[in-house]
Amino acid sequence: MCCVKPPSALALKGNAVEEWVDLRFYRPLGVRLARALLPTGVSADEVTIWALMVGLLAGHMFLYVDWRVNALGFALLIVSDILDSADGQLARLRGTSTRLGRSLDGVSDALRFINLYIHLSLRLFLAGHGWEGLLLGVLAAFSHSLQSSAVDFIRNAYLYAGLRSGELDLPEDLTEAPPTGWFARFASYIYHDYVERQVRVFPRSVRLVRRMRQVRVGDAFRAEYQDRQGRLLPVCTWLGQNIRFGLVGVAAMTGHPSVYLWTEVSVMNAVWLILVLIHEWNATALGESLGGGASAYA
Repeated sequence: MCCVKPPSALALKGNAVEEWVDLRFYRPLGVRLARALLPTGVSADEVTIWALMVGLLAGHMFLYVDWRVNALGFALLIVSDILDSADGQLARLRGTSTRLGRSLDGVSDALRFINLYIHLSLRLFLAGHGWEGLLLGVLAAFSHSLQSSAVDFIRNAYLYAGLRSGELDLPEDLTEAPPTGWFARFASYIYHDYVERQVRVFPRSVRLVRRMRQVRVGDAFRAEYQDRQGRLLPVCTWLGQNIRFGLVGVAAMTGHPSVYLWTEVSVMNAVWLILVLIHEWNATALGESLGGGASAYA
């Protein structure tokens, strides 16, 4: 048990990238559950599966035009996210966090939201919106995928480049042998594709990270990275899971689920584009500093 971390505090990725609601609600509840499971044989991956099952049931509740059923779905989304918080904290408390575990967690998140968009699209279709409703759901799901992967990259890159921590993977890091079991292999394949898409969206930022891996980077450069890219972290909150839960809950319970979907493909995509452009512009400036400034080295 020497590798187990003291369970007296939250097992976080990093305070700088945690959202206000997570720090004050999901993480405290998640770590309580993680501490309760710590001496048991329940694995973090099993908790991930629990989060997925509850999340799938929650998404189904949004098919119905009944605010009480939708409210139940919203409550189940919250329970699912508490479980989603507990799995990572349980792994970190045990010191057993792995790339496969992160892959499974990512696939679980993706399946929960794909299921949600399917049910919202079917609700619009059955309400008479026809194929336009289904198309709107597909566009919203695709937009969600772009936005969530961008937020994940920005946060993990900040932890890695600014704070010497985090779990930032690039394609060249994914060289381990395929895991056993069909679901684990599927999760691994999805994660590989996920990382490749992040590289395509953030080519300059990835080039900077690769350069940082080749040289000795000092505190002055990391402080500059924190100053530039850290300003984007509060904006990431507007594309985070907590905002989505609130929007979909209100939109569905008031009988206007299309409002959430339209917000996804319009306003949230605009925020996504601005985030990516500024992050890439900052990466270019930081790359010039890293390449020519003595202060980049220690």
